[in-house]
Amino acid sequence: MNIINNRDNSGGNEKKKGKKEKNLTVKPIRLQLEEQSKNSLKKTLKVGIQVCEVSPLETQIAGHGSCDDGLSGMLQHSQGFVLKPVQPPPRGQREVDFYTKITSSAADDDVKMRELTAKFHGVENIKMTDGTKSQFLMLENLTFGLSQPCVMDVKIGKITYGLDASDAKIARESKSYPGTKIPFGFSVLGIISNSEQGYKRLTKAFGRALDHSSLHTILDNFLDVNHKHAAQLARCFLVKLIEVYEFFSVQTSYHVFASSILFAYDYSNLDSIDWATTNPVRISLIDFAHIFPGNGVIDDNYLFGLRNLIKLFETFINGQSIENL
Repeated sequence: MNIINNRDNSGGNEKKKGKKEKNLTVKPIRLQLEEQSKNSLKKTLKVGIQVCEVSPLETQIAGHGSCDDGLSGMLQHSQGFVLKPVQPPPRGQREVDFYTKITSSAADDDVKMRELTAKFHGVENIKMTDGTKSQFLMLENLTFGLSQPCVMDVKIGKITYGLDASDAKIARESKSYPGTKIPFGFSVLGIISNSEQGYKRLTKAFGRALDHSSLHTILDNFLDVNHKHAAQLARCFLVKLIEVYEFFSVQTSYHVFASSILFAYDYSNLDSIDWATTNPVRISLIDFAHIFPGNGVIDDNYLFGLRNLIKLFETFINGQSIENL
């Protein structure tokens, strides 16, 4: 969304802009939709949001409220953004401070983080139907404009608790997702797929049951719902994963724990894509309640998970045995 402000450039820049679009995290059609709603969004934020204007986010895979746990989940608004409940302090305040900082900062690491995360629209208080007020982070809807979204949420790192975690939290997190988190540094929190066979949702139970022998089922369920384009989709995601990896190979501003990468694509338009010039898939870094200063040190915990996730996509593309991971 950062290029929206450039949409009225002079005709001389049209050719240059066209070259950039093929490397965007989002599709050009999405940019068009967001451009059309930009003024409406400003008006919406100015007058405030009513609870009747939002609905539960149907593509939320994980996080609070995603598994009927009695907690408030994420909401979606028709103008193309989602509202994520602000967690109690210090977690919630850390996440608010992180988004606020990278939105205004000119530091290289913050600028790149801003490119890799959902666009931040601020914090909003919403009056709920029972009269109480709840505070929400207002973020770009990463599945906005997708007719038949396929979405995967993968938490990165073998350590998924923050530096301030209690002993009980450490013990609990150390036991979760035993088949993938410690040996490979990632945890599959869920997958949503749409295909000719219909809608399918895999929850945390799927990810918790994974081990080395079943790793191949991750991308089978996410990408191979359309066998014709599965390898091409994997290549497109791999391009963007490598971009994230290259950034984390040099950035020392942050250490990120319990953060996910959200993967998304639209099943409905795969046959119409010009694969030679367009990368139609989307990935974004999400969830920053456990982000801490890097203090000049590389985030090896995050890099370990990224390396193995990249290998998973590479083995899928090459048709290799998962034993090579």
